[in-house]
Amino acid sequence: MLLGTAVLWLVWLAITRTLSLLVMLAGLACSLAVVLFWRKLMPEIPASMSVLVRHPLRLIRFAWVLLVRFAHSTLRTSWIILKGKEEGRIMALPIRVTDPLARFILLNSITLTPSTISLLVEDDLLYIHWLQASGGQGDWREIKESLETRLQELFEGGSSVDR
Repeated sequence: MLLGTAVLWLVWLAITRTLSLLVMLAGLACSLAVVLFWRKLMPEIPASMSVLVRHPLRLIRFAWVLLVRFAHSTLRTSWIILKGKEEGRIMALPIRVTDPLARFILLNSITLTPSTISLLVEDDLLYIHWLQASGGQGDWREIKESLETRLQELFEGGSSVDR
């Protein structure tokens, strides 16, 4: 509770950019009120959220893979669109991650990468819309597999091979 209040208060100070006593006290009061309200609204932190804090290096590795995939996919998608031969498809892909938060992160990470949009997770299938070159091969499998492998490593504690 103290850490949350302190972080929100520091954000308040950074946004207001003033050290006036009244502004600082108002920020402290608002920060405390938000933390207390949040605590009342969400009394328990899901176990999967603590994984993100307990394994910061795995989280950084996932973020790095996401960033690399984002850059690669941006260049590839731009090239496909500039050539004018794009073709969209909806695909159903099996997923291995079981944790609900990991599935949520996977769904949003795939949507964040250009050329793919996650549509739905149903049972063990992920439905995505994927932009590819006409008749060509795409990078959806690489995107999904590399992100999913890192999420499995993060949430289920397994080790993975670098991709």
